[in-house]
Amino acid sequence: MFQNGLIIGLFSIATLAVASGDAATSTPYFEIAAPFVVNIQGEASINFLQVNAQLRVTKSEIKDKLRAHLPAIQHVMIMILSEQNTKSLRSVEGKQRLRDDAVKEIQTLLTKEIGEPAVEEVYFTAFVIQ
Repeated sequence: MFQNGLIIGLFSIATLAVASGDAATSTPYFEIAAPFVVNIQGEASINFLQVNAQLRVTKSEIKDKLRAHLPAIQHVMIMILSEQNTKSLRSVEGKQRLRDDAVKEIQTLLTKEIGEPAVEEVYFTAFVIQ
């Protein structure tokens, strides 16, 4: 009973924080709302890869700049994802390599466009190969 009350209490606090708007603007994450869907080479055919991603930013104030450059960020992600194959992405190591490449490429883009790398990490919040 105590654990359930604790869980409900934590959920309520999180809900209030997001509802108030303060936590949503100060969060270190920038959500790319639209999923990425690309064709990738399978072992015997072409497969689909669908990925949802969020970026952890160096500071919340940078989010407006990210929104302004979102088409370029999406382009970089699509190009990186399109280069993949199903065999490499089936392993955790392959997904980690993809994540590392995405961070590096996005940081390169943002350094060129806004003068700083601005993104610390890329997190895949959904990852489907079909």
